[in-house]
Amino acid sequence: MVKKILLSLLSGLLVFVASSGFAVTYIAEPVLVTQPVYDGMSFYVYRPYNMPAGWFVTYDGYPVSRGNEGNWVYGVPQNDGTLVRTGYVVGSVVPFQQANLTPVVTVPVNNGVMSSGSGPTPRWMVDDNFLVVTGWQRMVDRLAVLHKPKIPLAWKGDRPEVLYGWTGKSWYQMICKDGESPAETLKRHVYELTKMSKQSGYRWNDRDTAILAAQAPAWGFLWMGRISPINL
Repeated sequence: MVKKILLSLLSGLLVFVASSGFAVTYIAEPVLVTQPVYDGMSFYVYRPYNMPAGWFVTYDGYPVSRGNEGNWVYGVPQNDGTLVRTGYVVGSVVPFQQANLTPVVTVPVNNGVMSSGSGPTPRWMVDDNFLVVTGWQRMVDRLAVLHKPKIPLAWKGDRPEVLYGWTGKSWYQMICKDGESPAETLKRHVYELTKMSKQSGYRWNDRDTAILAAQAPAWGFLWMGRISPINL
């Protein structure tokens, strides 16, 4: 039985009334949803006011919708402005590298590195210890941010042998035991991750997440959004 989507509203749901008289609902803050094919992993989406019913947007700007089997898939805009589901399951491809996938919300990127705007460059963007992950293509093919504690994660494949968590100073290696799911591995190491991230004194924030979301495809990685093991 396909798992039900976990909807965790972080702030609130805003309701507007369109000129036609129908109520138009949109989610102003990110919503936590599960991707059934990823064994308990979840990620955040949000819904701009102009998105059709049932459609949301990922952090890197691509439209997504829940398919008939319960899995989240990417969509493509049509000439008439409607969106049509594709066969690309969210997390199975790097949307940046798929010519037929088009973002509906632009995330500014300059020469492969997301602009930090008027704010300072994040410390991790110039930290060699963090950037070493960009050369780990044999060990890593996707990036995400853990919901709690809020730290970057890296791993490879749907059934990874190793998970990596950024502690603020280095990448902490978490070995997956035989038969253990990624969610179970994270649960087993969450205390160590929390302790090390606090000791480093570095706090990851939403601006860091937005920059990493845009940077991941430029490095050739899948961006999995913010994830949270079920019942963590």
